[in-house]
Amino acid sequence: MSVYRDTEKMIKVHGRISSANVQPVIWCLEELGVEYERLDVGGPFGGNDTPGYLAMNPLGLVPVLEQDGQALSESATILRYLMRRYGGHPADPMAAAQIERWGDMSRQHIYTPLIPTIFWQTIRTPANERDNAAVASAAGVLRQSMQIVQDMIEGAFIGGDSLNLADFQIGSLLYRYYELEFERADLPGLRAYYDRLCDRPAYRDFVMIDFMGMKVPGA
Repeated sequence: MSVYRDTEKMIKVHGRISSANVQPVIWCLEELGVEYERLDVGGPFGGNDTPGYLAMNPLGLVPVLEQDGQALSESATILRYLMRRYGGHPADPMAAAQIERWGDMSRQHIYTPLIPTIFWQTIRTPANERDNAAVASAAGVLRQSMQIVQDMIEGAFIGGDSLNLADFQIGSLLYRYYELEFERADLPGLRAYYDRLCDRPAYRDFVMIDFMGMKVPGA
């Protein structure tokens, strides 16, 4: 795959690689072969509350993508931009929307139960303060959502034989989905899809990031 090199339009990504929101953006850039620079921002690195950063993203969240004097925030928005500009995202509006809807679905029905609930309760919350009912409820949502994802897999990836926007948004969450300790459904098709992602160097290097260092005492 060719590497795009345009120094005037060089991409700069602000965000720590341990962030579940930064990982899909970096994975996407790597798979597309687009040259970029990543800066450690957020979490223990700070820097996301400065006037300059807040001018790019008033919410102070990561990631932010800078290119050609402009800034984008929200990982889903950034991914759509990258795929439209570099990744062969469908030109047909309906074909593009068919892919985008699965990524949008993942935010509410996969990311929300997995990261703010299960990840936070099992890694960032001491066990004696854990909301086990919330974890169980989130696990139930994920069982239904991941069954839908399994049904969406056609060929090697979601909806076909080549990586697309939905893979970056959904696939990037599967490492934590399989590494966190909670009750998962037995979905062999989903597991096979995850195993294929694990075979990709960019996925291993930029998504399969150990998060146990984020575990609080007593969790």
